[in-house]
Amino acid sequence: MYFVSQPRCEIKLYDTLKKLDIICYLPLVKKKTEYSRRIYTRMVPMFGGGYVFASIDSSNFDFRAVSKYLRRAFNLTPYESADLLKDLQTVRKFEVLAQTHKVEIMTDLKINDSVVITRGYFKGETAQIKRFENHDNVTVALTSLPMTLMVELPVDFVNKE
Repeated sequence: MYFVSQPRCEIKLYDTLKKLDIICYLPLVKKKTEYSRRIYTRMVPMFGGGYVFASIDSSNFDFRAVSKYLRRAFNLTPYESADLLKDLQTVRKFEVLAQTHKVEIMTDLKINDSVVITRGYFKGETAQIKRFENHDNVTVALTSLPMTLMVELPVDFVNKE
């Protein structure tokens, strides 16, 4: 089975299923957020929409225990279960890798590409990539100002135009 939780209740649903001794899985990824010059790191669900995966027999499961956090529950055929299990094993490998290493999402960025800054003090400004720093940071030249200004930013603060 897999469950779809109420908005922002994935972790609560997962914890409730664990308390009921049900084998379940909620893929999480590390997310960094910057608020007023501070960087916060937290684990958030990998998939939006509140998916929690469980290995249970729905015929003798009491849904009242999780109804507070549950939006929908889906039964799978044995064939669909096998496919889902194979996909979840791949997801688990990515999840473990993403917790210990920075996973490069934007590999298509190159030097001299035009980008838009999406976070930080220069949010909304256009820039041109000048240099990469160990795939974590990128040095850009702000092109929308009357003078050229070189700024070093995390690579996930920029999007290709």
